[in-house]
Amino acid sequence: MNDIGRAFIKGTHYPNYSTVDLILRKPEPPIELPVPEGAQVTKLPDPKKVKVPKVPVTDIISTWEPSAFLARSSITLPELSALLWYTQGFRVRVNESLVLKNVPSTGSRYPIETYFVAGEVEGLASGLYRYIPSSHSVLTIREDSNLPVEFGTASMNFKVVTRAAVTFLWAGVPYRSTWALGDRGYRCVLIEAGHTCQELIMIAGCFGYDVQPIDIFHDDLITQIAGLDPETQWPVYLAAVGNRQREI
Repeated sequence: MNDIGRAFIKGTHYPNYSTVDLILRKPEPPIELPVPEGAQVTKLPDPKKVKVPKVPVTDIISTWEPSAFLARSSITLPELSALLWYTQGFRVRVNESLVLKNVPSTGSRYPIETYFVAGEVEGLASGLYRYIPSSHSVLTIREDSNLPVEFGTASMNFKVVTRAAVTFLWAGVPYRSTWALGDRGYRCVLIEAGHTCQELIMIAGCFGYDVQPIDIFHDDLITQIAGLDPETQWPVYLAAVGNRQREI
C-alpha cells in the first residue's frame, strides 16, 4: 500500500471523537443544498404513480455487463422521475434534519448530491440539472445542447456519455457525514456512492436500460462543468444510462 492509501485508512480509523463536530456542538449542515432564489425548478411526476415493470432482480444482475458503447438513447420524464427517487429520493422525512432514502447511509447522513446531464429526456432541454429530493424536482443549472459532448470529454468515456439518455454525477458533500462521524465520514461518502449506483442499475434495469458506471474521469473538468464548490463538494462517481449497443 502506498503512502496516500495508508494515510487515508489510518486517518479515517474509528473512533476519533476529536474530529466529530456534533460533539463540539457545531451547527448541523443541511440535508440538501439550497435552491438559489429565482432558479428554474421543474416538478417531476409523482414516482409512486410511475408504473415500474416487474423484473426479477436475478435477471438484472445476471445480464448486466460493462460496455464501451451505448446506442443513441432517450428516456421519458416519468422514467427519470423513478430513477431519481429510487436512488436518492426522500422516502420518509422524519424532521428537518432526518430523512430516510432508498439507499443505506451511515448514520442516515446522506452526503451525496445528484447532478445529471440530460441528453435525450422527454420534457427537459439538453443541459445540466441538480435533483432536489425534498420537493422531488430538478433545478436547471445550464441548458446547453453541447453539454453531453463536454461531459463526455471530461468523463473520458466519450462514446458512452454522448449517446446516453442521461448521465448522472454523484457529488460528495463530506461535511454532512464528518459532522456526525468525524473523519470516518470520508469513507462513508465513497461507500454511499457505490450503493447509489447499484440502486440505479437495479431500477434502470426494470425499464430495460443499461447503466455504465464511470469512476475514472477528469476530476477538475467535471468539477468545473458541474459548477461544484471544490472546497465543500467533489465528484465521486458517474453513471451513463441508455440502451446497450448490441452490435459494434
